[in-house]
Order: sequence, then structure tokens, then C-alpha cells
Amino acid sequence: MALQRGVGIVLRTRPFSESDLIVDLFLDTRGRRSLIAKGARGRRSTLGGVFDGLNRVEVVYYEKPGLDLVSQASLLHSYAALKGDLNAVTEALRVARMLDRLLPPHHPEESAYVVFEALLRALDERPDVADGPCLAAQLKLLALLGHRPQLLACARCGREEGPYSFSPPEGGVVCGHCGGEAGAITSGLARALHRLMRLPLDRARVVRLRAEELALARSALDAYVDRLAAGG
Repeated sequence: MALQRGVGIVLRTRPFSESDLIVDLFLDTRGRRSLIAKGARGRRSTLGGVFDGLNRVEVVYYEKPGLDLVSQASLLHSYAALKGDLNAVTEALRVARMLDRLLPPHHPEESAYVVFEALLRALDERPDVADGPCLAAQLKLLALLGHRPQLLACARCGREEGPYSFSPPEGGVVCGHCGGEAGAITSGLARALHRLMRLPLDRARVVRLRAEELALARSALDAYVDRLAAGG
């Protein structure tokens, strides 16, 4: 078993036994890995709280064919301000869940890691304004992982006039002439989402979306991620 060291962000955890924990980590240079932390759920464990969701941690682990085995782990940043805001933590966990579902295991995705870590830092500084940055991060991460949504023209015929609907099977917007699924998206919203995908993350707040537009965008992206995660 090779001993490895890395820094990463906790995407999610789940109980493995009465005292053990499985941790899905997004490591900066080694991608998504699943590790077992022996005894981490025990009251006397030195790992208590280290593997809370969204924590940035340093971990030493044994690389194994199945689950890697945690040897040591320490907390680097808990993003306490972010976690103190219900909307900020909810939206950040939405992004983490998307990464956990779409990141290929053991495949370095350093650019995606940079975006995700930058998002957590931004939300920790301004947890009161989370919607725009989280939506922008989702769009950027989809693009970086090879799933860039088509937002400026119909994904079937190339028509550049809306209104559109978002079609997960097509990977983007579809015009009324080509049909599509429920949930009309105006040309303006589609352009705003494209702009969010291209803007630097620290400027995402300049794109203002109404509550109903945010809800529609989230619903479309959730359906797209569901399709991708299912192998579509």
C-alpha cells in the first residue's frame, strides 16, 4: 500500500459501521477519492469534526484498490462564516453534491478544484450573497468537466431566438420550433447564464437574477446533472 498525502475538500460523508466513516474527498491534485476513516465516529476519535462537509483538510492515507485508508487527517479551514448562513451552506452543498456525482474517481481535475475552493472562500467572506456565485460555479464546473451547456442558440437547429426550454438530453436550450421539455427560459435568462459561466467568479454578483429566474436555472441544471450522473 502506497502512502500518500493531499489537501482536499470534503464533498460528503456516510457511516460505514458503528465507528467508521466513508469520506468522499476532492483532492487538489488527485481528484475525487473515497476513503475510510477508521474510528472517526467514535467519541474519543481525534478525527471528530475534521471530516465535516465542505471542510478543507490535509490527509495522509494509504492508497488501496477499493477504499483508501486514512492514516492521519487535520483540519485546515472549516469556513465557519459560510456554514453560519443557511442559504450559503445549502447552495455550497448543492455544488459539492454535483461534484461528487460527476467527478470521475482518481482523475486529477485541478482547474475544477481551484474554482470550487475559490467559491468556498468567496462565500466565507460574503455568505449573505451566495446565489449568483454558486450558480456561476456550477456552470463553470460543468464546462470544465466537459459538459458545457449550450445557452446561446438552440442545441438542435441553432436558432438564436427564444423563448427556449432547457433539454437535458440535448445538453442545452431548445427553441419552440424543435420542442423540448417544460420550463420556458427566455433569451435574456439564457444569455445571463452564459455570462455567469464566462465571468470571473469574483464578479458573478454583477449578474442579477430574479427569484423565479434563479429557481428556473437551478431546476434546469439539476435535471441536467441528473441526466449526466445517470450516464446520459
